Amino acid sequence: MTDATTFPAVGPADLDAVAALVAEVRWPHRPVDIDALIRLGHGRLVCDGDDTLGVGLWWGFGDALARLGLIIVSPGAQGRGLGRRLVEALLADAAPRPVTLLATRAGRPLYDRLGFVATGSEIAQHQGEYRGSTRRDPRVRIAVPADLPALDRIDAAAFGTGRRPVLDELMTPGRTAVLVDGNEIAGYAVERPFGRGTVIGPVVARDEADAIALFDALARPGFLRVDLPTDAPRFAAHVSTAGLAFDSASPVMTLGAVPAPAGPHRIFALASHALG
Repeated sequence: MTDATTFPAVGPADLDAVAALVAEVRWPHRPVDIDALIRLGHGRLVCDGDDTLGVGLWWGFGDALARLGLIIVSPGAQGRGLGRRLVEALLADAAPRPVTLLATRAGRPLYDRLGFVATGSEIAQHQGEYRGSTRRDPRVRIAVPADLPALDRIDAAAFGTGRRPVLDELMTPGRTAVLVDGNEIAGYAVERPFGRGTVIGPVVARDEADAIALFDALARPGFLRVDLPTDAPRFAAHVSTAGLAFDSASPVMTLGAVPAPAGPHRIFALASHALG
């Protein structure tokens, strides 16, 4: 029997097909969230004739790094090796960049077989109806355009490489706060609409206390999500007390030598599982 499966490139016109796959696996992304991910990156569909059976996206950050995400094979099409062929196609497209991703429980065995290595770090998803206090740190204020060069600099140091197009995409619909220590911007955070409500991330700061101050400046009543590393226990306890219960944790996996953070800043909350 001839294999009629194809792996065409993803484009903006495929939004409805990708959104249908996302809904099938009950992920919370709205069409507008998916559209942004498609526009910022590249990807492949899994097609059998007119049927779209899967999708996978990747985002390049210059030649230094690629991230894989939004990898879905329709439950009815699983068990046919399509996931492996899809990820292999994405890796070929992203080559020779080193690659990182957050693994789902179902996807972890595949990534192990493809040579990905778990770093030992995990990202914990916390979400729920926010019921925190209105504490405000006097060092935190809303960002202004003149802050952007400093935000780029500390974000690139914490992320390992620059990602200005991603920051522009996140900040446009959202609110950005900066933490100023003396005359220096020492951290920033973004709050924006996503999924069932809003998400706070990225949060880039020097320590957990600064990360909490930035989170508190942007958090407001309603459904809120934050994805933070499991080695930030004080931050995790703070968001849990504010009503954001732990949901799940995903291991960070890499293929190749990904760039390491430099300097005192680190990412205390991700922009998203896909974008880091």
